[in-house]
Amino acid sequence: MRIASERLNIEERNQCQWIVWMLGGASIVLLLSIYTVYGQYEKIPAFQISNSDLISIANELRSLDENAAKPGQIRLNYQGHTSTRDASDNAADRLFQTVDSSLLRKPSYEQFIALMNNFNRNTGETEPLDKNEKSTFLTTVIESKPMQRLYNFLKSKGHPFATDPVTWRYWMAQLWFVNYSRARGRADTSGFEHIFIGEASRDLLMDFHLTYHVKNDEISGMHNWLRFYTLERDPRANFDYKGFVVKRFNMMAAVKFTWQREMKRSGSMLIGTSPEFDMSLYTLCFLSRRGRDTCDVEVNGCPLSITSYDLVQNRKVFIGSIFPSAGRITDSCRRNNS
Repeated sequence: MRIASERLNIEERNQCQWIVWMLGGASIVLLLSIYTVYGQYEKIPAFQISNSDLISIANELRSLDENAAKPGQIRLNYQGHTSTRDASDNAADRLFQTVDSSLLRKPSYEQFIALMNNFNRNTGETEPLDKNEKSTFLTTVIESKPMQRLYNFLKSKGHPFATDPVTWRYWMAQLWFVNYSRARGRADTSGFEHIFIGEASRDLLMDFHLTYHVKNDEISGMHNWLRFYTLERDPRANFDYKGFVVKRFNMMAAVKFTWQREMKRSGSMLIGTSPEFDMSLYTLCFLSRRGRDTCDVEVNGCPLSITSYDLVQNRKVFIGSIFPSAGRITDSCRRNNS
């Protein structure tokens, strides 16, 4: 464990250099002031928000998602139902039959797709560095209407992460993109990689209680429809959809699949939402509800629970995981998605 600790100390310095890059040199003074306040031990500030307010702001974010798929732009083929214990393949074809190419040409989609080759899928292996593409994508997300609305909402509530635009960008970079260790003490992951890209677990993994446990030959994370779609279309990915565990029309599903022959028994994702909406909604829920305290919202009239976990390393706090779970099928859900 001493070697792992030494690696983490090195990664702590690398994290500081990474955030300086993401913020820009003009913001170094602010970075130092943030470290002065949070340097002893970062934690997510307490944030009081009612369940009804969560639903309301989530609906606002959804209404502002101008880059979301329009009706007919995505055609799904769910095929057979499966369960986490079912070893059979219940889907002969892909989940995504078609996706309108004009959707993929939207800036945030193009930038997200360009990011996908900047991550090492294996835990325990150091991540490649490509600051420019990540910084460009983060800028696009922060300037989007859903994230701007979230920032203004949090600022109106006095949240310390949203005191000004530069502080806000610092925390978005820190929570989502700064690398931390999930295995072997190496900077092998980030909140964004785990949730949006996915990882292959082949080692002792650190969980959200900072405890190491064995999790071999499984896919962890990957809760994004656009990532799923691109892997289905890539013959080199050896990606195989095996059926749905839960489905909510064309807006959310939990599915089973293998990637390079490694299994994900139930991976949940919103469908047709833009990358900026997903990051906005997940940030809202992460700052509001974590652990067993789920973030209960609605998307397209369908009740969803968002579960999130934080993870602290080197006195810094990161997003460990965030994923959606389907609620009951309501009349509103049927009416808005039929």
